[in-house]
Amino acid sequence: MKLYFKPMPWLSLIVLACLAFLIYLGNWQHRRLIWKTNLLQQIDEAANAAPLHSLKAVEARLKANRPVDFQRIELDGKFPAAAKDDVWPFHLMRSDGKSYFWQLYQPFENDGVFAYVATKKYSDHQKSHPPVAFIGPQHIIGYVRLVRGVSRFTPKSKPQENAWYAFNSAPDVLDWAQAVKGHKIDTRYYIDQTGAGSGARAADLPVRKPQLRNHHLDYMLTWYSFAFILLVIYLLVHKKAGRLGFKPREPS
Repeated sequence: MKLYFKPMPWLSLIVLACLAFLIYLGNWQHRRLIWKTNLLQQIDEAANAAPLHSLKAVEARLKANRPVDFQRIELDGKFPAAAKDDVWPFHLMRSDGKSYFWQLYQPFENDGVFAYVATKKYSDHQKSHPPVAFIGPQHIIGYVRLVRGVSRFTPKSKPQENAWYAFNSAPDVLDWAQAVKGHKIDTRYYIDQTGAGSGARAADLPVRKPQLRNHHLDYMLTWYSFAFILLVIYLLVHKKAGRLGFKPREPS
């Protein structure tokens, strides 16, 4: 028996294009699966690690490419007072998954190293009279948070109004890293403050991790199965049309 196959030209071109697109989607979901799995592993490692006690330790972990997002931290330092012409603390809009609110982001100095700390929260109705920023020495606890990139759906920040919708989203207009004169502030991360005072301890904070769904394996298998089903249908159409099958070998 000899296999014969006479493809339908236009149908073959259409199916080939669809197969390429479905396989591309499956491969893309595979890459997302690897990325999300690694991200969740890194967050789990940092969240369950022992608390950090200095900004130098944060930057050392970043330099060594070690996970730090959601790691607990405890710091002694001070909030510097802004000069007369400074626009910080920065007012950044955030979401807790249920509602939106504004939050102050203030420079904080710990052992000669500066980082931003997310401090006081307030509602949109209070935007015209925001709370007074912290000034002076303070003992704080919270979580280290890595700064994520701005998505295309993020509203455009308004540096002239000190209204921000993403962390340092317009460095060409107003760079948060240069906010404190004479000091370079690392804007790859910030500290999400949850407590203050001499009795507060980071070790007492609960392990906090985001609820990130990882369904990319299901999505990947779905796209690959669509590609397989499309190929099966394509072959069945050719078989029904008499363009695919087996025929006896002609005698030599």
